[in-house]
Amino acid sequence: MTFHIQTLLIHWAVMVLALWLTGSALKGMSFSGILPLLASALLLCVTNVMVRPALALIQLSATWVLGVVLLVINALLIMLIASLVKGFNLSGIWAALLAALIIAVIGTLLEMVLPGSNPSLFHIEQLINFK
Repeated sequence: MTFHIQTLLIHWAVMVLALWLTGSALKGMSFSGILPLLASALLLCVTNVMVRPALALIQLSATWVLGVVLLVINALLIMLIASLVKGFNLSGIWAALLAALIIAVIGTLLEMVLPGSNPSLFHIEQLINFK
């Protein structure tokens, strides 16, 4: 198993930018400095790498149901990370849900315009190469 460091770094950079933009646009979410922002982005990347493949095993009949479930799980992860990272301030569940939605949109758009990037970068099979 080899990790693609460049892919992980791109994903982390996209997450940093998405979190920064979301924190700038959303009144209920803020960062007290660059270190909480970087740490939060790293933790979100790590949790996405671990959670997404597990969710891929769940077979749901409607795609939008899975999307809503992923949005709620991402909101819960954002709340968890906000409680772990000093300097990451979140006002509640509604701010977390809105942040999860904004981060998903920004992240997808950024990954679509990055050369050699793939919007489905969140899937572990693209982050890990099994040999």
